Formats: sequence, C-alpha cells, structure tokens
Amino acid sequence: MINKNLVTLKANYLADTMQSELIKKTIWSNVSIVSYNIPLLAMLSIYENISLPLQYFENVKQKDAENIVLNMLKKYNMAHAMYYKPKKLNEFELLIVKYLRASIRKPKHIFFFLPHRMLLTDDYSPFIHFIKDINSADVTVVENYRYFDEYKNLEFKEIPYNSWQTLVLKI
Repeated sequence: MINKNLVTLKANYLADTMQSELIKKTIWSNVSIVSYNIPLLAMLSIYENISLPLQYFENVKQKDAENIVLNMLKKYNMAHAMYYKPKKLNEFELLIVKYLRASIRKPKHIFFFLPHRMLLTDDYSPFIHFIKDINSADVTVVENYRYFDEYKNLEFKEIPYNSWQTLVLKI
C-alpha cells in the first residue's frame, strides 16, 4: 500500500532545514527528493538528467538507460523532449523530469519540497492530478500551510512538522 503524506509548514525556511537533514540520508537509503533547490543540469539533455543516477549508482549501460528513460517519458507524453535541454521545458514539465530523475532508482519514498516554488503559477490542478496518480513509492509533500487547501481533496495524511522524521521515515 502506498502512503501519501502532507507536511505543512508555517515558514518556508523549515523546508530547507528538513531537506538538509534528508539529503544526508538519500545516498544511503531508499529516499529521493524533488525540490526547487535541486536543479536539473542545464548542459545535459533531459535523458541525461534522468539517467544520471541510474548510470552512476547502478552502472546501467547507455542503451538500456535510454530505453528506460524513453518509457518513463512516454508515460507523461514527453518522449519528444528526451534530447531537449531543460530550458526548452515549462515549469510543470521540469517538475515531472525532476520526479522521473528521483524515481528512476525505484526508491521507497519520494519527497516533494515546496512544489509551489517549482510551478510558478496559481493553477495547481496539473500538479494535484500528477501527485494523485503516483503509485510506485510512498510520497510526502512538504508545503507551506498557505497551499494546504490545494491538497484537501487528496487522501494525504497530514503530518506535523515536528514529528515528520518519526512518522514518515520511522527513525
């Protein structure tokens, strides 16, 4: 069963603190991060950005990585953008690419930090639809309390900031 959580914050700087704590765990654990603070590499193609963790950590051959990334992009109707540079994509497409990069190693848990900063729009409906359809990993969205209403129709468990590590990561 996939768990979906929402951690609401009174101040955005708390997300940075939380993210710093979590980054220490990502290399050695089964956790990935999608964040405005973790950019795509501008000089690499979308394919290269997504496949980099797979090729680095798992030594997957380039041809195999290309097939994996192509299938991932097809799921979001983005196969045409495989060899684009990130600057050719809109904010929502960039968020999807960051998610694909975070999910390529099949982590147990994916954190989205302050998605409103990645979208740069008042229309959250594409992101809400997108996040609702994720079913391959546990998901936690860390968001400012001002955006809480955007998530009210989702079946997310609200987690208080001061207990997120205990409740979400079970540490």
